[in-house]
Amino acid sequence: MAHYADVLRSAVSKCKAADLESLLRQWGYLTVNELNQLDFSKSKACVVREVAKLCEEKNRKKETLERVNDFDLMCTVKYPTKRRWSMYKLIDKKAGTKENQMSDPVKFRKKLHKQIDLYFDSTASVSVTLQDGALFCRIYIQAGTNPKFMNSNTIYVIHYPHCQSIAISAFKVSIQNFLFQCLSNTFGYHTMGNMMLSGLHYKSLFQLAFNKIGETSCGRLKEVQNLPFMSRRKRKAEEMEREPNMRSEDEAMKRKRSLSLEDAFGSYEQPVLESLQFKVDVKFKGNKNLQNVPDKVEQFRCCVKFEGPSVLEGIRNLAKCGLANEPLPKHLLRVNSLGMNKFVLKNKDKS
Repeated sequence: MAHYADVLRSAVSKCKAADLESLLRQWGYLTVNELNQLDFSKSKACVVREVAKLCEEKNRKKETLERVNDFDLMCTVKYPTKRRWSMYKLIDKKAGTKENQMSDPVKFRKKLHKQIDLYFDSTASVSVTLQDGALFCRIYIQAGTNPKFMNSNTIYVIHYPHCQSIAISAFKVSIQNFLFQCLSNTFGYHTMGNMMLSGLHYKSLFQLAFNKIGETSCGRLKEVQNLPFMSRRKRKAEEMEREPNMRSEDEAMKRKRSLSLEDAFGSYEQPVLESLQFKVDVKFKGNKNLQNVPDKVEQFRCCVKFEGPSVLEGIRNLAKCGLANEPLPKHLLRVNSLGMNKFVLKNKDKS
């Protein structure tokens, strides 16, 4: 297994220097006297070397490695946007699945570890914690017999109990089939599938996935609105006139546009997505305008990307300012309900 100095270095790389002392105190593995020996005015690299040295002096290798893995997971929970999350749907629930185990980190860790031991020959470690109603999991699967620590062998998983979707960080394609089977069995489903939805803000991703799946297991509308990942921030009312002595020449048009956007996007702030991708694969209809091209073009293919801090809010604001034609195309309006941010646009099949 990896030496804990490498794991500590990887964990601390996610953290802000100002938060390092409070994180180490929250971790609880170092004593007060050991923490007082650390000079937090030095660089993070220096602090990590000192922490690794203190861990080495404890002479409890197995316990220390487990606690260091827990620290790495704690840093991921603190800074979840440092990783890109991809959403997957759990499919075909098994009879007799016990949901109460999904809310207990200790029971869930044992169940997940058992599945990983069944599917992977190499040594693996599992850490689990419950934070803000979500299960956060860290899985490290050693690559063959190579004991050297590699970030690419670490996988992080987020799941809300009673929800039919999970978020997973990047992982090696070579382990995908075994990993999916491990997770499906652990959560009590037969299989799982890619939802074509990814981003940095996991709560927004779960909200979009929830919209797509249309889960009913969470009960009435009031209970759905109280789910930990559902947005509760209402958009501020838009002022039609900012100055008392100024009047808009197209006030009726602005009001109509505002009502149309509220109908399309709702009154709450949009889930945060950093990108929208549309792969276009349609029949080309401009051959008559190509005078000097000997061969006719049959298909038109391209990839269009929208990128920014919050693409859905950005698109809404463009339409609000009149910089995007109203009504917006369906493939932009339906992102919320479709729960995807990677699309393929094709001609309709007339057959």
